[in-house]
Amino acid sequence: MMAFGLLVLFIVGLAFYILYSIFYSAFVEVGFSRWEATFIVFGSIVFGLIDLPLFIYHNWIIAINIGGALIPILISIYLMAKKRFAVSALVGIIIVAFFTYNVTEVTAAGISSSFPFWLLPPAVASLFSLLASYKKPKKAAPLAYVTGTLGVLVGADFFHLPELLQTHLSHAVEASIGGAAIFDMVFLAGIIAVLIDSLFILKK
Repeated sequence: MMAFGLLVLFIVGLAFYILYSIFYSAFVEVGFSRWEATFIVFGSIVFGLIDLPLFIYHNWIIAINIGGALIPILISIYLMAKKRFAVSALVGIIIVAFFTYNVTEVTAAGISSSFPFWLLPPAVASLFSLLASYKKPKKAAPLAYVTGTLGVLVGADFFHLPELLQTHLSHAVEASIGGAAIFDMVFLAGIIAVLIDSLFILKK
């Protein structure tokens, strides 16, 4: 019994390490230092347990998850200000939002997308960033993160919000933006887009 418990603990620890390594590598690729990347990853995990209520409409309680959405939003704003690619980012966000809107839907549990369709927005964000930054490859990863993160946020959560609020419920239900924390589409889109970028940039 003890051996089984140790095996489970080992598997959980290994899975956590793999996820940490992936997220850490993505934030370093974006341009953060090792300490900053470590802080961001652990902060996203810890604060992914917290939802901040925004407003209540009928029986919908609309909230935002700190780790799954608020932190990625703040990082995106910081990168746009630091890298000075607001115009390119805006174009990319609109494009990614269009694709995101078309691969997501409103359900009784909130806004979701099925596999493999939720991989399309980060792929589009990566392709756009590579094309927009072909003269300055170092800007590709940060641009991919911003367009992937904010594009999904706009296309899934903002564009579908009116439709969600029109859904009548018999009891109170919370719909949290980025509610799945580090496993949410908002959080993962930027990460996946950056990782795709890194593969192509390394081949140059």
